[in-house]
Amino acid sequence: MARPVSDRTPAPLLLGGPVGTPPRRGALLGLRSLLQGTSKPKEPASCLLKEKERKAALPAATTPGPGLEGLTSRDTPSPVDPDTVEVLMTFEPDPADLALSSIPGHETFDPRRHRFSEEELKPQPIMKKARKIQVPEEQKDEKYWSRRYKNNEAAKRSRDARRLKENQISVRAAFLEKENALLRQEVVAVRQELSHYRAVLSRYQAQHGAL
Repeated sequence: MARPVSDRTPAPLLLGGPVGTPPRRGALLGLRSLLQGTSKPKEPASCLLKEKERKAALPAATTPGPGLEGLTSRDTPSPVDPDTVEVLMTFEPDPADLALSSIPGHETFDPRRHRFSEEELKPQPIMKKARKIQVPEEQKDEKYWSRRYKNNEAAKRSRDARRLKENQISVRAAFLEKENALLRQEVVAVRQELSHYRAVLSRYQAQHGAL
């Protein structure tokens, strides 16, 4: 004899154990998750913190312009001309030295900006004084005195130009000596700072890996 349709209905799924026993809590949670869909597991707080730190460490992209898409603040900066770098220092040479280093009627010599060529800085050989030639008095005519006057004037101009150049080099050397001492102090400070940042980077890489 066939059973009624109602008798063929599947038995309800029992959560937990035999009939009459209450369902287990784990089974209820499993069923609830199946009904609500699989949820994304929550990341540990430490992972979220590291992710925030990683995003904060990323360089901010610059505003893209024509042909500049994708450039960031970490791009290589444009080179700097060493001659345009000005060292902040106080240098007050003796006004008398500046007067001896300047051409009368021209701009005062500026040891901060003046540059000498390699040719000007080459050592000059010591010239032996030419032996004087005695000229008899009867041969010292007007032509002789005119030639002697011109030679004396040329020698005087040459001595004055050489002395002027020596004075300029002396004042310029005094300025460079002071500037060099200041730059050496800055190099020491920069090296100490660089050593500090290298140590910080080394500790960071030891904990989080290479950048």
